[in-house]
Amino acid sequence: MEMQKVTQQMIGFRRMMFNNTCSAINAMQDNSESMMNAFLKQFPWITDEARRPLKNSMAFVRESRNHYQKLIDEGYKYAEKMMNTK
Repeated sequence: MEMQKVTQQMIGFRRMMFNNTCSAINAMQDNSESMMNAFLKQFPWITDEARRPLKNSMAFVRESRNHYQKLIDEGYKYAEKMMNTK
């Protein structure tokens, strides 16, 4: 029983660390995206056609990080569910 409690605490700690790390990465990526948008607005000679690949890549990164976080969260939920079953 004690080992199960220690394992649950380890899983909870690792989940908290993952969430904190993802929050920091999200903040950096969001900041980078807003800086890129501000940078692109300063140059009127860059056409919308030239901006489109940059915007698409930023959207792809955002979607990918959200998908990755969702997968990891599901894994933690599954691990917690396994630990709670007897």
